[in-house]
Amino acid sequence: MKKQILVLGLKTFGMSIVKQLSKYNCEVLAIDKDMEKVEIAAEYATQAIQLDVRDAEGLDQLSLDEFDIAIITVDDIEASIMASLLFKEHKIETVIVKAKNKMHKKILEKMEVDKIISPEEEMGIKLAKSIMNASVIDAINFSDDYSILEVSALDKWIGKTLAKLDLRNVYGMNVLCVKNFSKELEISPSQNYIIEKGDILVGIVENKKIENTDLS
Repeated sequence: MKKQILVLGLKTFGMSIVKQLSKYNCEVLAIDKDMEKVEIAAEYATQAIQLDVRDAEGLDQLSLDEFDIAIITVDDIEASIMASLLFKEHKIETVIVKAKNKMHKKILEKMEVDKIISPEEEMGIKLAKSIMNASVIDAINFSDDYSILEVSALDKWIGKTLAKLDLRNVYGMNVLCVKNFSKELEISPSQNYIIEKGDILVGIVENKKIENTDLS
């Protein structure tokens, strides 16, 4: 059975979610008060409708209890909180909300929203990590304590095994896979795997360790 997903708010972030979800086997309802944005989303969503998030009665008529996931990306904090409450009341299994600021995030935490995202903050963290460590291609904050990093193999790593490099102790990094455009993806590589030029390592790292380590 296809997942039923509701996306509320169709600015850049919300629209990117709708476009990406359109590639998967799910049904998406996209909502925004701006008709121009709704018309764009209609090309990607199963259904797109114009509706003001403050119109509780209008939202209430959408058979909300049929949705598996609701994603709220509106910038208006009051409207975001109101929609979160409404979706929680309708027992939507997973409610995901974009937090505008720290106070908004605290309120959402008190409401026990299933997942809170702070894209601007996460992008800032990602940029800082890439600036401080030239080999870091990408970084995703997994939790307060861990991140997922995509790292280009350092010159000093080439020709050495993972066992020899001991990345877990040195960098707090557990390697999940190694990719290289010239060969197949190496998932869960053994400790005998030898690092080659062009290798890109993807792994979970401890934030505290990586912040005090130079990956360049």
